[in-house]
Amino acid sequence: MKIVGANMGEIEAEYKPLSEWNYTEHPYLIELLKRLENIYFNAKKYVEQCEVSSMPTEGDYVLLKPGMINHRCYASTEMLKGIAEYGVLASEWFGQYESELEGRFCTFLDRIKPDDFNDKNDNFIRLNAGDNAILFFDQENEMMKYLLHLDYFEYESIKRSNPEKINQIYTTEEIELFENVIEPLSPAGKDFHDEDGKNERYYFWSAIPSGIPSKLINGICLTKCNPDEELINTVSALFPNAIIFDGQRKILSKPEKEVKFTK
Repeated sequence: MKIVGANMGEIEAEYKPLSEWNYTEHPYLIELLKRLENIYFNAKKYVEQCEVSSMPTEGDYVLLKPGMINHRCYASTEMLKGIAEYGVLASEWFGQYESELEGRFCTFLDRIKPDDFNDKNDNFIRLNAGDNAILFFDQENEMMKYLLHLDYFEYESIKRSNPEKINQIYTTEEIELFENVIEPLSPAGKDFHDEDGKNERYYFWSAIPSGIPSKLINGICLTKCNPDEELINTVSALFPNAIIFDGQRKILSKPEKEVKFTK
């Protein structure tokens, strides 16, 4: 299958569980990789048993709010089929180390920027540039909340600013994964959530260990100008819980069943 990454380009790759790649021969580290892959397997099993809340809408448009998490990928049918089948996974599931040393064994998320972000065009450009699909997720889902809790960038921020809270916030098993697998291979991402980076794009990124099940995708923006019906129908079929919309936030397709979240 083909996978595409911002830094790796487009390559042919094979999917295998993390522990089945030759990343290490050390029995303890292999065990940690199995624990890491089980985070994703357990998340996938959990979300198969629950409903996914729809994105908020107003008339014919979706509502985008600051802080909404999203993931950008290329809007090719092959790429989207792979995500629908396997999930939004770290490149290491496909035998490829994350190349920038920012969050190895993690998949990356971004956020809709706040109104006071220094680059006022950031949100518009993200939703309208190129031929991409911007995936949005059900942030009200308890599993999505747990996966966001595991954000490596936030872990490093807490570790530096409030080290006494690490053992209160994270389990021993979670700390082991950060300290022995992710952090040693990801030095470039240690300061992404520092307070002095609030005007930088990377401050709004998250690095989620392992991956995110595709069922949690509840919205997809197609950035291509005037996407054709075939693409819209294909994406809608691949992601039945997702509202499909364009870069102007106009709804192109709705799921058959919409689940409104109520607190």
